[in-house]
Amino acid sequence: MSVCYNATLMSEVEEYDYIVVGGGTAGCPLAATLSQNFRVLILERGGLGYTLPTVVEEEGFYFNILNPGDYLSPSESFTSEEGVVNSRGRVLGGSSSINAGFYSRAGSAYIRDAGWDEALVNDSYHWVEDTVVFRPALRQWQSAFRNGLYEAGVRPYNGYSLEHVRGTKIGGSTFDRDGRRHSSADLLQHANFANLRIVLHAMVSRILFAQAALGGSRLIPTASGVEYMDAYGITHRALLNPATGGEVIISSGAIGSPQLLLLSGIGPREHLESLRIPVVLDLPGVGQGMADNPRNGITVISPQPLEYSLIQVVGILPESFIEASSVPIPNRFYGRDGLLEKDPDQASTVRSRDMPNSFDRYIYMGSIIEKVAGPLSKGELRLSSLDVRVNPSVRFNYFSNQVDLQNCVKGLRTISRVLRTKSIKPYTMQVIGPQLPANTSDNEDMEAFCRDTVATLWHYHGGCQVGTVVNEKYQVLGVDSLRVIDGSTFNMSPGTNPQATVYGFANFK
Repeated sequence: MSVCYNATLMSEVEEYDYIVVGGGTAGCPLAATLSQNFRVLILERGGLGYTLPTVVEEEGFYFNILNPGDYLSPSESFTSEEGVVNSRGRVLGGSSSINAGFYSRAGSAYIRDAGWDEALVNDSYHWVEDTVVFRPALRQWQSAFRNGLYEAGVRPYNGYSLEHVRGTKIGGSTFDRDGRRHSSADLLQHANFANLRIVLHAMVSRILFAQAALGGSRLIPTASGVEYMDAYGITHRALLNPATGGEVIISSGAIGSPQLLLLSGIGPREHLESLRIPVVLDLPGVGQGMADNPRNGITVISPQPLEYSLIQVVGILPESFIEASSVPIPNRFYGRDGLLEKDPDQASTVRSRDMPNSFDRYIYMGSIIEKVAGPLSKGELRLSSLDVRVNPSVRFNYFSNQVDLQNCVKGLRTISRVLRTKSIKPYTMQVIGPQLPANTSDNEDMEAFCRDTVATLWHYHGGCQVGTVVNEKYQVLGVDSLRVIDGSTFNMSPGTNPQATVYGFANFK
């Protein structure tokens, strides 16, 4: 991409009309739109993913999640205070370059509650979908799962749909029929390249502020640019052109955006002062409202060959969303104790177009999972270091709200019914790992299963929410020339998967 530069090649100081911090799911389409009329800079802490098989190919998904590496890796892991391991994208395209590719729009009620123009939202969805969304071709496991959902009462069957509709449906995918990923970076093809510069391996360490007078007396902080480090630790500055009235726009995700505000002196005064960070603005909501939709489920070994498949079908219920995936695992990855053994030298398992048919060489595994809607349980994010390269501390407080726990139980009971259907039974030889309680009617045992097996579906959000950190125009409260546009502003996760809404966010805000 001719507009991409390594941060080490950048001048000490440069000026732009808009500075977008984070070239991820929101940042890339946002920059593409702004570049039509303004000179735009994207600062991305990762590198290019187009040359990495683990990013480009569908089969790289598990490798990226299980094998986060050094600062050159497209995936960075972090662990919540509860001990749940999670991941962040660290590559142009952000988490849209490492996720499972499922694409489904937010529901109309979510859009209305957010105060968005539904017609504009739908136009934005179409703009994204024309470039990066495809209809998946269902094979063995996904077809059986679709039929199993219907048998289990998750109805009606809605066929292929990108809409958030109750029942069973086939959703969109950002993987094409050849298994090649299309991320938010693909949307940069719509940019005006004459106005766009993308700087890679640029770690933004703080926002710069000037003081501006309001009403001739009260001074309010005004973002004037950012400071960032290159791979050698050399500091550079990107400044706003004062003549164009542009902005710094933070699009660093639900971990990076509140972290950057805190490091820049915007956040709860007590927390900032405890770390000796000069307080620019006391804004108690920064880092609050952190939430992560719990994932729980069951994995089985199949006596029949299964394809490699990520999320393609979903059962949409009021309390939860039921999804499935499958993978042929080479026997060398399967340990004697029945657990998967990681091999960091292998980028993938087996190509999804070449479904193996050898039980001597492969173990065929299928998973059925649920994502709790919402959720209502909330936590917080706090700095653990003054170094932006160190992940902050985050607690999601999974299942602290009893409603989330009850919804988890309901979702697991749906999974139990799906596992007993005629469509799924031929593919279930044995369960790997924790098994559902023998009596799924026992609330206490089911709640214990939810708590004991909780994992992430990587849909965490919050930390810069509307009303407490940003206004309805996503401008940071009490600060000029500074916005946050990404999933950190969400109060709830939109629909079955937030990806579609984060993609379109840039165009309808």
